[in-house]
Amino acid sequence: MDATIKVTSLHVIVGIISGFISAVLSLGWLGFKNEVFGFFVGLIILYFTGKLSQKLVGDEISGFSQWLWDGIAPFFFTWIIVWVLAVSYL
Repeated sequence: MDATIKVTSLHVIVGIISGFISAVLSLGWLGFKNEVFGFFVGLIILYFTGKLSQKLVGDEISGFSQWLWDGIAPFFFTWIIVWVLAVSYL
């Protein structure tokens, strides 16, 4: 499987999970309600997902531009869309 597909798929799946975690924090289901904390939790999850995908593909993906379009952008858009939809409909 191509390294781009691996990295993008991992980031999209984790972005969906991250969106739900951020929505739970934004809705106050854990006893406190804080959207900023949900945002920072998403960024922390993005960082660890990037480290995990770097271990998986090694040096097959290099350069910030490739990481931006293969990992960060799909994660960000998926995360924000799921977060907004979950907060709106839950």
